[in-house]
Amino acid sequence: MKSLYQLAQSRRSVRKYTSEPVTDDAIRRILSVALTAPNSFGHRPVEYIVVRDPERIRALAACKTMGGRMIIGAGAVIVVMAELSRGEFWVEDAAAASAYLLLAIEEEGLGACWVQIRNRMGQKATSQEEIRALLGVPENYGVLNLIALGGKGENPPPYTEGDLDANKIHFETF
Repeated sequence: MKSLYQLAQSRRSVRKYTSEPVTDDAIRRILSVALTAPNSFGHRPVEYIVVRDPERIRALAACKTMGGRMIIGAGAVIVVMAELSRGEFWVEDAAAASAYLLLAIEEEGLGACWVQIRNRMGQKATSQEEIRALLGVPENYGVLNLIALGGKGENPPPYTEGDLDANKIHFETF
């Protein structure tokens, strides 16, 4: 098992996938980690839809005019959404859960890529509206993103100490 730091160093976006299937057990472990993500006021508004059917994945890809095609070929796609009645915190809650998903996927030895949906356009409406229609997501849920995952069809190198920009860190004041 890698340390959290090692996971963060090695987790890179993967946009090409092998035909290796993503097992049910791997999906369960990955989602178990996501369910532990922090959320505002402990309301746990984030929910997930796991899509594995290649035709449905193609349909999901078409819900985003630019950048959606990268999910085609993934072994699974996790739709990350949150119930909207808790106010504006849904975006942060879903983003935190997505970060946990990405690290859990790396721990499984799989590749993944975050595909932004919120505030993006589909073919005839917003990406979010098209995904709601395709997957039966209720109107009171916001769709933040898709996480495509599968066997790594490419292996970007891990980050090194030299890749880290210490000038981005400030103490006490900017």
